[in-house]
Amino acid sequence: MEILVSAVCASIAAAVGILIFIGVAKQFLFIGRPNELLVFSGRKRKLANGTEIGYREVLGGGRAWRIPILEKVESMELTTIPIDIHVSNAYSKGGIPLDVHAVANIKVSSESQHVGNAIERFLGRDPREIQRVGKETLEGHLRGVLARLTPEQVNEDRLTFAETVKLDVDEDFDMLGLALDTLKIQNVADSANY
Repeated sequence: MEILVSAVCASIAAAVGILIFIGVAKQFLFIGRPNELLVFSGRKRKLANGTEIGYREVLGGGRAWRIPILEKVESMELTTIPIDIHVSNAYSKGGIPLDVHAVANIKVSSESQHVGNAIERFLGRDPREIQRVGKETLEGHLRGVLARLTPEQVNEDRLTFAETVKLDVDEDFDMLGLALDTLKIQNVADSANY
């Protein structure tokens, strides 16, 4: 009987130990959703090029252990952010003012060489801030591309116009840690009745 009681006590102790381990593991194991970037900050680490940074990232669907007391975990959404762009009185080649309506979808880049830029600029900020910065950047580049094209070129080949804007904005978006998923030109009009 004494052996049976000690075996039951040992089983209960083992079960309690397993439950405590699972509870502790749940507190320190972070598993990201497929559309989420986890950022573990608080400890320095070296990159392959020798640069030191104060965070590590786990891209969509990954998992990592948080070191208690030393690390803090935050997340960033990798979902698309729709942007409605209205540019008025943008001068095309030849001095004709155009009004352009476009729709774009941007997101935080998931490419390893650019994701650090997004972390440094947007971690902990409202997604509307990302939307505002993306919209202002796109509007500026849209105006720049319009200035290089005639109204006929803009109106006749909207796909090429959109592709030119996309190529033009890529460098700035890489520096911001953003990615342009889609850009569609909805409407091109001019108030000068050209």
